[in-house]
Amino acid sequence: MEQASALQSKKPAFPSAWPAILAVVLVLSFAGLVIISDHFWLPWMQEVFPNAVPNVWGLVSRGHMLLLGILFFAVWRDPRRFGFQIGKTFSSWRLILILPVLNCGIVGAYLAFSGSTPYSGNQWLLTETVWVPLVEELIWRGVVFTLLLMGLQKFYTKRSSAILAILISGLVFGLLHGNNIFYGVPPAFVAIQVLNAAIWGVVYAFARARTGSIYPPMLLHAAMNLMVVFF
Repeated sequence: MEQASALQSKKPAFPSAWPAILAVVLVLSFAGLVIISDHFWLPWMQEVFPNAVPNVWGLVSRGHMLLLGILFFAVWRDPRRFGFQIGKTFSSWRLILILPVLNCGIVGAYLAFSGSTPYSGNQWLLTETVWVPLVEELIWRGVVFTLLLMGLQKFYTKRSSAILAILISGLVFGLLHGNNIFYGVPPAFVAIQVLNAAIWGVVYAFARARTGSIYPPMLLHAAMNLMVVFF
């Protein structure tokens, strides 16, 4: 059965908790490595590109993660397994259209108190609508989600594995955004980012599981960030 139908199994659910716990530990460990690599990569890039404008900095600052994704796919050589296919994208068009609208409430709540976000303005347009969705979805819904799903399916049903992979990858993706507090982002906005990214990380992973494609999460992510830039 394809990943796109991973949510449709009717078999028993969770015979043991330890594989899920191990999966959480592994994904948290990976997130920790991402944070550590950021603390080495970003100062180095600031020295190499001291005057990079935001739209260029968005790609430069994520260059190590982009290289990781490219290296992974160069070794694995099976892009369809990791979502690089159309899958059931067109049959899920309602999901793709309605979800970005729901994000307006969260962004609007923050703007009601602050008046703007740290990423408002056209200087962030390319970063937030291209580089961030491309790199983050490549890693989190392409690599992390798929490896989680493959590993968990050795212990659980396909439906249970999909649910666990969605929740684990999405929630850890949200926690990872807490790292932004070390780079001058206001704490209130970091808290919003963590909550928002956790919710939408789960939504993006659900879209990935539902459609079997990485393209809907990329489009949803870009649409959400577009709202942040223009607000």
